[in-house]
Amino acid sequence: MPAPYLEQVRRAKDRQDAKVPSTITPTLKEICLKTVSRHMDVLDKKVLDLPISLIKELLHHLNIVDLDRIQPAVNRKGISTSYVWAGILRKISGPRKGSTILTEDEWRAISMHKLFNLAFYGFRFRDDTKYLLNVNFNSLLLVMAKYIQHLVLRTSRPHGYFFARRSVLSVLEKGVRCIQLGESTQLREWPSDVLYAMHRLLDHGAASEVIINQSPDPRLLAWILHGRGPQSKSHQCPMESRQGEMVKCAQVANTAGTTAGDAEAANCQVPEEEEPDEVDNNGGTPCKHPRLSIASAKAELDLTSSPCQCMVPKPLCQMFIPSAGHSTEICSKGQIHSVKINDIRGGVFPVLLPLLPSWLCLHSLSLQSAWTFEEGDALSLAESLQQLSATPGCSLIELSVGSLTHPALMESLLNACPTLRSFSMEIHPVAEYHRAPLRRIPQPAHQAELSLEKLCVKVPKLRTSVESLMCVLLRSPHLTSLHVSGINSSTSFSPSHLLNTVAESNRHLKELILEDINLSDCHCAIFQLLDNYCMLEALSLKDCRLLEKCSDKEDVVRQLVNSLKKVPSLLSLNLAQNRLAKTVTVLGELFKGPSPSTVKELDISSNFIQPPELLELGRLLETHRPPERLLLTLKSNPLDRDLELRDTALGTLSHLCDLITDHWNSRDTMADHISIM
Repeated sequence: MPAPYLEQVRRAKDRQDAKVPSTITPTLKEICLKTVSRHMDVLDKKVLDLPISLIKELLHHLNIVDLDRIQPAVNRKGISTSYVWAGILRKISGPRKGSTILTEDEWRAISMHKLFNLAFYGFRFRDDTKYLLNVNFNSLLLVMAKYIQHLVLRTSRPHGYFFARRSVLSVLEKGVRCIQLGESTQLREWPSDVLYAMHRLLDHGAASEVIINQSPDPRLLAWILHGRGPQSKSHQCPMESRQGEMVKCAQVANTAGTTAGDAEAANCQVPEEEEPDEVDNNGGTPCKHPRLSIASAKAELDLTSSPCQCMVPKPLCQMFIPSAGHSTEICSKGQIHSVKINDIRGGVFPVLLPLLPSWLCLHSLSLQSAWTFEEGDALSLAESLQQLSATPGCSLIELSVGSLTHPALMESLLNACPTLRSFSMEIHPVAEYHRAPLRRIPQPAHQAELSLEKLCVKVPKLRTSVESLMCVLLRSPHLTSLHVSGINSSTSFSPSHLLNTVAESNRHLKELILEDINLSDCHCAIFQLLDNYCMLEALSLKDCRLLEKCSDKEDVVRQLVNSLKKVPSLLSLNLAQNRLAKTVTVLGELFKGPSPSTVKELDISSNFIQPPELLELGRLLETHRPPERLLLTLKSNPLDRDLELRDTALGTLSHLCDLITDHWNSRDTMADHISIM
């Protein structure tokens, strides 16, 4: 009989069995635990007098509101709720691949965030969902909302409970720090309550970060950004007279082809479920606009024919037409400190660049694109940043840009804003861009010292000049983190040059990440960097082909281990994708001798490590034990070649290490693995 048919029969039987009521009689203990869980509101404190073993069993029966409330008291008795939150997360998201090391608070926060996002857009939970039983829906929303710091807004209408109930929105105002727009469409396509929530979170709440996944509609971008800077003062919002409202409605009506009365009914009224905004009992900041007409505000913006005309739109409160309230109100604008746009296209720079010179509260700016930036746009950005940097009170310290066409643009941007502490860029050179940029902004005669503490440069596998990178490293004595990816060797550049420059000029470096760079000829430079005075706390040499040209691979790994042991500050080591294979056992000598390594995290993923080598590594670590438990990452290694030996090796290591593994299948992934080897 064909195997697929047998599988279908088995699944059909499972479905049939699932429909048959369970005949298992619950024990008296289970009945008591379920009864207690249903009355936690009155038994809260008395439950803590139970034996610890019973409390642990009870936790599985609690809904998330009771579990969240009782957790501090349970922790004081030495009981962790991690396993309960992890179980809830598995039920929400399915089994997680491999092992994951999370704290108790992290398990809880992730579970709450997942549940909130499901409920936010109207997901219907099963009626028998144990962790949602015996709880008032509004209480459930309030508890979940406490853990939301990053809120994703979409054009699909959220669940009405969230924006109709002021208490939930008030909790979000206190906790949400970052707003992310899931898609970018025309301003008119965003639901009124979503725009209203965005206004509340930015102007009445704690949100100061904005992430836009796709290139935004220029009018939407202008609506979000305009006025939310330190120089923007409270906007006087005159409550228009009835006649004024009728005039405005008539203007909208003339455009839409409706009567003034119809326009008033359609645009100047809020749906009936909207309730007046009052001072919330939970202490939330009251909104200054009890009833808002967002439809007319959007229509007013849409009357403009070009993006440039809406770069300075009306103050928010003049666009949202109140239908009730006092004669005058003041609505303070919030401040946006961080902006990230992940897919920049036409229309963004004409809105963004004029705002930059006066955007003094901006701390972080990230501009990413699937296409390379035009050279002129990059230099126009540098000019705007130079004006911002020259203004007293400039706060910009982080800049991320990608993708640029020429490495020399890095210096143009850094010279424009020399006070940057963090700079990240991707370079995607195209044909004929080996020359210098067409035009340059005025550069200082003296190449001043930079304030950079963190630098990340990613380059594809192309012949690219890295002279600018070397110059920047020489000018950055305060650098503490360096990430370089993808640089190829050439006749004018060797990775050894990069390592030597770092050793000489960046003595305060604490994190060095080199990725997808051929270091097979750079062993001496690596050893010299580590042997000399070094403050590194994290070293990553991922996919650097360390052993590609070695005749004696074990000897090279042993020299590397001896050099690593000379760095007393080193806590994290990443050697993933370096073809270590059998030589991985030499890493067991990291903790050997009178001066063992201080490494606490070791990543040896994707190194074709098989069970025998892993077992040998475990036995060496048993002999030369790490001073503290080691966080060991073993992902994407063919450990399924011998399951019994694998389990023995993992069992040996588990006494000494916290393991992060996965269910790597040699049969399915061998071709892919060999292709990168």
